Amino acid sequence: MGEQPEIIAYGDIYYHTDLQLLCRVGGEKLKLRPQSLKVFLLLAENAGRIVSKAEIFSTVWRDISVTDDSLVQCIAEIRKVLQDKPPKILKTIPKQGYLFTCTPPAVSATSDDLLSFIGRTDELTQLEGMLGDPACRLVVIMGFGGVGKSRLSQALHKRLVQNGCYAQGVVFVSLATLQKAELIPAAIAEVMGVSLQGLRKPAELLAEAIHQQHLLLILDNIEHLLPDVEVCEHLLTHCPNLNILMTSRLPVQIYGEWVYHLGGFSLPDTSQQFAESAACQLFIQTARRIKYDFTLTEADQPVVLEICHVLGGMPLGIEIAARWVQHLSCAEILEEMKSYLLSVQHKHQHEGGAASLGVVLQQSWSMLTAREQDIMQTLALFRGAFTREAASAIAGAKLGDYAGLMNKSMLMRNAEGRYALHEVMRRHANERRATGNNPVLIRRFFEYHLALAEQADADMLGGQQLNNIVSLNAEHDNFRECLMLCHPNHSLQASDQQLGMKLASALGLFWFLANHWKEGRQWALDFLGNHSTLRPSSTLATTLLTAGGLSVLLDDYHIADKHLAVGNEMAAQYGSTVQWARGLAVQGVLRRLQGRFEDAIACGQQSMDLFESAGDQGGYQFNLGNLGHSLLVNGLYDEGVVVLEKCIRLNQQIGPTISLPYALVNLGRLHWKLHQQQAARLYLQQAIA
Repeated sequence: MGEQPEIIAYGDIYYHTDLQLLCRVGGEKLKLRPQSLKVFLLLAENAGRIVSKAEIFSTVWRDISVTDDSLVQCIAEIRKVLQDKPPKILKTIPKQGYLFTCTPPAVSATSDDLLSFIGRTDELTQLEGMLGDPACRLVVIMGFGGVGKSRLSQALHKRLVQNGCYAQGVVFVSLATLQKAELIPAAIAEVMGVSLQGLRKPAELLAEAIHQQHLLLILDNIEHLLPDVEVCEHLLTHCPNLNILMTSRLPVQIYGEWVYHLGGFSLPDTSQQFAESAACQLFIQTARRIKYDFTLTEADQPVVLEICHVLGGMPLGIEIAARWVQHLSCAEILEEMKSYLLSVQHKHQHEGGAASLGVVLQQSWSMLTAREQDIMQTLALFRGAFTREAASAIAGAKLGDYAGLMNKSMLMRNAEGRYALHEVMRRHANERRATGNNPVLIRRFFEYHLALAEQADADMLGGQQLNNIVSLNAEHDNFRECLMLCHPNHSLQASDQQLGMKLASALGLFWFLANHWKEGRQWALDFLGNHSTLRPSSTLATTLLTAGGLSVLLDDYHIADKHLAVGNEMAAQYGSTVQWARGLAVQGVLRRLQGRFEDAIACGQQSMDLFESAGDQGGYQFNLGNLGHSLLVNGLYDEGVVVLEKCIRLNQQIGPTISLPYALVNLGRLHWKLHQQQAARLYLQQAIA
């Protein structure tokens, strides 16, 4: 029996991945142009979440420059094919993006996500009933790691969106990769496409953005951020139509929470009843994915039932044990488990299902070779998914290692080709590494990501700007992990503080361009500490400029002035020409915002000369945009137009950057001010495109 092709369902519409065919139930084929199909799949796969235009452009068209009309035509074609008039399935959310409101039925796909979800129908119904009670604003699904909380919440997300239970949708946010509770608002905002810029607290800005929305917010894996989750209380207090559902291994202890205790699968007493149980179905399906001809014989049924009893019905434990059929018979799996359990039972008395899962994890770990254990401890440093290139560079993993770890249920590979560890297994491997205290692994992990950041930063203002932003965004959680490992609260070593500053300075432009202003500034300020006691250096100068530049964007001119003044002076003495040029460019922006236009022009001209002498075309064109703006607001229209048009020409040569729409908008404003409306409209339309 070969592997079946995947068929993904969106309501009554089906997509055959192998045939790349879209059709309705009954066989009617739905014809979409390739680009329209890509847009449809992106929106449908993110059903219930607003997908911004920027995300659609970067995913569907990647490096190709197209106008807004291309997307509008795709949306119109999709609606026509779906007969979605007036729009109910594919909604336009003004100034935010598009929302697809129809999701796959819970039983239609063949992905791994459904394996552990078998048998949870009653739980889904109960949770839906709880959320439907007007008195229930906050639900916490609580249970041991590996019991299936995340998959249950994902399935609930799909069901509620499909049923249209919330006017503004259901938003699923995974918190597993976050290191600090203060990042929760930003994680929610990123999924929703909401901007949280300004000096006010992120929780306040988020509450203001969703104040009147009828919305369910699902926060998955919150336990490691407890008890600092005041943001949830703040949102519930200030957003009267908001419901929140969390998954956690620990009590959240927020006033008004309704706790839903999730345990393992219920198990029958006899093997005759076991054949119809969810635990048995999960074991068989998982085993067949590893060994396609696996058959559960009548003689095996009581053995597998006992395996499931030993595991307390824990879905993750059942999946791991079932994958061992590649090497062992069911009887041998049970014997191995009993033998191992007997050797450690004095450590796990009275712990129930959690202890059983722990035993399986430990036993799985003991089945790894020494090399595989070393690789796993290194891979556990990654937050979220990672590339094979990164794993190979840091852990020394080869192709055979990936196959071996995947066969032993240690490693998963997603549709994008990135790898990830199950969060429970990642924590287990992390604990192993922490016990061994191997600083060499941590240093290798850090140096790899520092090199990524520095390589991208070198051309962050040039023609590869958009590609660099996308690539660094994909590694953002790993950068956060590196910064946390060097953070003064984590390490007291001065050398670690220097490394933290080095990474923070390399990420400064990324934080600016990707709108991580508050978070980036906080990292920079944390590493600066009492910077007056630190030895002047190029790294310190750039970190000061990072903190100062992000403070400009946050309208905190006092801190900006202080850090930019010291940073520029230090960059001129200890840094490179490019560092100093960047610092002066930011200082020019600050002076313009302060109304000191002559100083702004002077900073811009000096910065432009430095960029030119260093041969940095990206920095040069970036500063052309800033200088042109300063000239215009100072009334020097002719000079400003010359500079901005030069910026546009240079963008056309090296590739589009953020400076291009910036320059076009300023030229549009100028022509509008001069009552040249046709020219203004042309420039502004180009900026939007």
